[in-house]
Amino acid sequence: MRRSARFLTILLSAFILIPIWSPPARADVSPGDVIDSSNWEKAQGLLPDPVLQWVRKGELTLEIGELEVNPRLMYPSFTLEGNKANIGNYDVDENSGIIETATGKTAKFISGFPFPEIDTNDPKAAEKIMHNKNFTNYQQGNFRFRSQLIWVGRSSGYEREAEIELLQSARTGWPGAAKIPNPDGLEKCFIIGVKKPYDVAGTSVMTHRFMDPNKLDNTFGYLPAIRRVRRMSAANRSDGFVGTDQCVDDSSGYDGKVAAFHWKFIEKKEMLRPFLEVRPSALVKTRRGEWQSTKDVKRVTYGYEVDGWQGAPWHPTNLVWAKNTMYKLEMTPKDKYYNYGTHYIWISAPTFSATFKVIHDRAGLYWKTLFTAAAFLENADKTVHFVAGPCQNVVDERYDHSTVTKILCPENIWTFFAAVNPNDFTLAGFQKYCK
Repeated sequence: MRRSARFLTILLSAFILIPIWSPPARADVSPGDVIDSSNWEKAQGLLPDPVLQWVRKGELTLEIGELEVNPRLMYPSFTLEGNKANIGNYDVDENSGIIETATGKTAKFISGFPFPEIDTNDPKAAEKIMHNKNFTNYQQGNFRFRSQLIWVGRSSGYEREAEIELLQSARTGWPGAAKIPNPDGLEKCFIIGVKKPYDVAGTSVMTHRFMDPNKLDNTFGYLPAIRRVRRMSAANRSDGFVGTDQCVDDSSGYDGKVAAFHWKFIEKKEMLRPFLEVRPSALVKTRRGEWQSTKDVKRVTYGYEVDGWQGAPWHPTNLVWAKNTMYKLEMTPKDKYYNYGTHYIWISAPTFSATFKVIHDRAGLYWKTLFTAAAFLENADKTVHFVAGPCQNVVDERYDHSTVTKILCPENIWTFFAAVNPNDFTLAGFQKYCK
């Protein structure tokens, strides 16, 4: 009995000396935090793993902020009105196309997001999210702007750049599209034209996308070396564009046809997203009735432009990272000749715009990471709003190289609801963008 009592006393004493265990604190960040290699653990679970590793290794620094606007309201009034009317009116068929719920036929014209409410338990949730993602561009109407593709290496820094012009004619998603004759059932027409430098100037790509999921994109490419317009296959859309680290389909995260991939919903969670600013930039109306960004927009600064920068030379240094709920999707190409294998894309839940994409090759090995920032534009009386992408990075981890895309900046004025000639998107009209 004495031995048992003594053992019990020792056991109780030891228990008192052992601190009560508590689970480790959840990784989290707050506005005003600066996240770098010294405290990278705070961002665990809030970034895709490759991006988190950039922070851990000191290649990327995050300045944490908090948005001063509601992202869900940063769209034109017709989008917000259309969202209310569209609930339950559309569905996705077995071919990943948008159909009218009442008739089962391919939808012809939609104003706003076709799927404003997403049920993550819906087996078609991923396809619906991606259709909404495409409509983020269509709600900007016809647009035109210039941007720069910049080659950046880790050891070489800035190498060269190409200036490109982008032109879109959206045939759905905005009221003006209903007035454009559309006998072929087009969803959009899009032209990318290279303006400089001289050795690639004139290289151009034109895409006709159809609402019918069974109709593949009609994509035409012009190469100055052969002085001919040639039809491109769907697999060509995954080829490196004019020698950069990104392909045509990498534009805006993913700019291919939804029906070209197998999709799988993974999760919905809060993460960090890069923004140009926490408040909207200025938007002005032109005499022609177009809406434009201004030269007062904030300029994104990259590592290679900053003296003494210790991180990767291709990373932006002055973006603001704020919490944003995102959908993570798995995407696998149906075309066996597509250069990418399975990859993962993160779509913002409030705005349905892409933020991250982690790309694997056909063998399933990690290859590249893409990320794009978001910017809000608003007119003076706060009645017109747009969500735009000010910049995009594609980082090729195998070659330690990146392509930076400068989009919204003082030199690149973005024109929304632009006066665009539909004839520019015919084969004859396309040739004026070719060298």
